[in-house]
Amino acid sequence: MPRNRNVPDERSPSHGATSPKDTEMSSPQHEAEGADESEMASSEPASDSYAKKEFELRNLLREALNDTELERGVRRAIDPRHPTLSRTGSLLAEWRRAAKGRSATKLQPKYTPMKDMTNAELNQVFPSIGKPPLKPMLSKWEEHQVRRARDRRQSTPSKQGQHKASSEMGLFGTLPGELRNYVYRLAFVPPVDGQPVLIEGSDLICGRSKCIHRSSPIAAPGIASSCRQIRQELMPIYTAENSFKFDAVMVRNRCPASWIRAMCTYAAFIPKVTLEVQILTRTPTGTTSVMSDIVLECPAGRGDGRFEVTFGAEIPEEKVEVSGFKEFVESVNDGQKRWSASKLGYILGSDELAELVYRCRK
Repeated sequence: MPRNRNVPDERSPSHGATSPKDTEMSSPQHEAEGADESEMASSEPASDSYAKKEFELRNLLREALNDTELERGVRRAIDPRHPTLSRTGSLLAEWRRAAKGRSATKLQPKYTPMKDMTNAELNQVFPSIGKPPLKPMLSKWEEHQVRRARDRRQSTPSKQGQHKASSEMGLFGTLPGELRNYVYRLAFVPPVDGQPVLIEGSDLICGRSKCIHRSSPIAAPGIASSCRQIRQELMPIYTAENSFKFDAVMVRNRCPASWIRAMCTYAAFIPKVTLEVQILTRTPTGTTSVMSDIVLECPAGRGDGRFEVTFGAEIPEEKVEVSGFKEFVESVNDGQKRWSASKLGYILGSDELAELVYRCRK
């Protein structure tokens, strides 16, 4: 007699009691499936092995529908790479393959490499991008005309370039050199002989920040920065035919040395430099201020290659001796035979001169 497939075989080791989870999650669909199984068991005779396999398959399907925890076990069971392929997993895989064959579903086409695609497939995947229109091709006569025009432009300099090359000094450059020198003397040399050019400073600028007199455009006249030729013509006249006087503010802030260095090699033409020194005298009734001069004659004015320093009558002799500035000038004269522009800047920037200015204000 065929066994009832709803009743598990007690002698089969692969089946046990039905879990409470299966009984709780029963549905009308499951009851219909049980009724179909009972009718098939009563009407169709089958062997024990066939009934056993079909019963196991029904239980697997029921568990797969009701138990979500079984999914990981099913994947592991049907994986051919897994070392232990269970018998129940193989049965479920066979059933799924048979179900796919009956449904006759179309599989998705496999990915085709780009090298195996046809031109139509490539155009479908990568639509063509419109190219910009090409320039119209010139005829031989047109190319010849373009070439001649280009050669003509390269061989003939432009009018603007000719104007720049010949007008660096403007209309002033058309004058003879003697007239240009006369204009320089009228503009930058005082009419009175011996009157020095006064160079003033400011405590708000050089006394609180970096000295601005070390810049050549500030030290020299402004017109000297407009053109190289004007600078070369003006600076020798400006420095050789003038004597310069620095006010007390510039001397106190040690700006004369920066001004001399900004003049570069043209400082060698300076004949005489005058330094204004402020002398403070303190009395029981108050403090008095007197201005005096320190005159430094340069080798360009003397002609013997030596510096000569002269002190005003208001400067106390004891302060001159304590500072040692006079001895310092003599040491500079004895240390080098030929005079140079750097010597003047070395003397004006010395610590001995700064000490003398400090003691006059003390």
